[in-house]
Amino acid sequence: RLVQSAGSGDSTTFNVLAYAAGVPNDPSAPRRLSLARAISVRSALIADGVPSARIYLRALGALGAQSDDGPADRVDVSVMGANAPAQTKSQ
Repeated sequence: RLVQSAGSGDSTTFNVLAYAAGVPNDPSAPRRLSLARAISVRSALIADGVPSARIYLRALGALGAQSDDGPADRVDVSVMGANAPAQTKSQ
């Protein structure tokens, strides 16, 4: 539904921000997990017809998850562009 509701113009992009809970003594584990989540979402978007050049990934691990009120384990997708709907958050 996200891809269908997004604008189909050349300026439409999908920003994928992935997070994962972690422990202080191993900062690389949540980074790797968040990267795997981001890549999974990217694969789903590509399968739905989104060109890979229009998908931007950020694997933030536990860093970004601690700075807001959202769950620590999540992926946020925002659609940007002229005909794009407001930001969409998927968990």
